[in-house]
Amino acid sequence: MRKWRIWAARAAAATFVLGLLAYAGVSYRVADGLTKPTRQPLDPPAASVAATYEDVSFKSTDGLTLKGWWFPVPSADRAVVIVHGRGANRIKSSFDPQKIAQFLLANRYSVLLFDLRGHGESEGLRYSLGEYEPRDIVAAIDFAQRKASIDRKRVAIIGESMGGGSAIMTVKADPTIGPVITDSAFADGTTVVSEVAPNYTGLPGWFTPGIVLMARIFFDLDLSVIKPAEVVRDHPERAWLFIQCENDTTVFRHHGVELKAASANPGTELWLVPGCEHVKAFDTHTVEWEQHVLAFLGREIR
Repeated sequence: MRKWRIWAARAAAATFVLGLLAYAGVSYRVADGLTKPTRQPLDPPAASVAATYEDVSFKSTDGLTLKGWWFPVPSADRAVVIVHGRGANRIKSSFDPQKIAQFLLANRYSVLLFDLRGHGESEGLRYSLGEYEPRDIVAAIDFAQRKASIDRKRVAIIGESMGGGSAIMTVKADPTIGPVITDSAFADGTTVVSEVAPNYTGLPGWFTPGIVLMARIFFDLDLSVIKPAEVVRDHPERAWLFIQCENDTTVFRHHGVELKAASANPGTELWLVPGCEHVKAFDTHTVEWEQHVLAFLGREIR
């Protein structure tokens, strides 16, 4: 009987170890895949936005070469940098950067469309959900400021999804940047990953902590430091425009509500958009989207 108990204990221990190794192995493979987005083609081409443009490149603050398109407006005294989301690029995105850029150009904003690290034609293998992307965004702002020969405060950011969360995190990296508008941004990195990971991976939710841990250990992605709502709370001097679709099943409605609640600035606005999915407010409510954005930029860039 005693030998049987010893054998059973060893078998249970071996099973536990094998299960733990399998869990770790699956978590590693998924973390590896999820942090390396598939690069999408640049389609449509730059000429579909405007006839006058430049193919440009510049360095992130940590030395990666980033690629983009610069669309100048002669004598314009303001500019916008558009920041795409995960798995997209400067022009190929559900956010419709082509039409948004055309709208901004028509209202005399020069526009920079560029690829974040690991996307499009830019260098880098992985994305970080806003931990390292601010190094790209700060460089993009500085590039746009130089190209337009304007004050840095007159360069605004419009970020979608991960690009929105990254835009907010950029204020932590550099509080001197200009106005920030987000569409479908998340309030907390750990929360949003916990909410959407099962849909992306097809795995049960109890795999998510392992995936997050492997991303931190092997790929230097620490979700615990990605807290856009805390950045908003830490900057009451700054007004924000948050756009959030009511029916978003990727970045849930509560993220927009939490971002707004974090701001003590009376000029901060949350526009909850009915009847639309993730980053689709521009498509479904085009006129209202344009009105909200122009009004906010008009107040913040005088």
